[in-house]
Amino acid sequence: MNFAERVVRLRARDPESIAWMFATFRSDVARCFGQRPPQDQADLVQDVFTTAIVRLPTFGGDQEVVLRAWLRRIAFHRWHHRWEADRVRARHAGPGLEALLAVHPNHPALVAGTRAPDVLVLERRLIEGLLNRLTARQAMVVRAHVLEGRTTAEIARTAGMSAEGVRGLYKRGLARLRSDATARRLLEAA
Repeated sequence: MNFAERVVRLRARDPESIAWMFATFRSDVARCFGQRPPQDQADLVQDVFTTAIVRLPTFGGDQEVVLRAWLRRIAFHRWHHRWEADRVRARHAGPGLEALLAVHPNHPALVAGTRAPDVLVLERRLIEGLLNRLTARQAMVVRAHVLEGRTTAEIARTAGMSAEGVRGLYKRGLARLRSDATARRLLEAA
């Protein structure tokens, strides 16, 4: 079977042709993830081929080498997304503001009359001290999400931002709190 016929069958999602694609290009795709743990490699290779099967109707190549390059490009994008996710996880490792506030708007520090007034004042000062370490927009998003219990969509609507922008501010704000030595000491002391 020539390659043009194979591509037609791939676009039709013929199981035999898909098995051929996997068998022929699996090692090339797996090499893209050589530094990942073995189970992670297997998952990423599977993701690449799943994406390729979904996108086969858009494949416009007429040579095997073009298909190989196309699969490797998908693999690179998967690798890059995993690399970025690893970096985000590393930045967010450690104690968080959520641990301090128990991620609930009914936290005792926020409900009047439930704690001794001096403890309430200290807790509110601690929270404000943490939020003052953030930019104004990060503090607004973290306060709205953690203290007020609002969703990303609600914050986005009221702030006139996209949901992705709100999530980015929230993640950067928490990362800053976790990386800030003074904030970390305040969280550990709480």
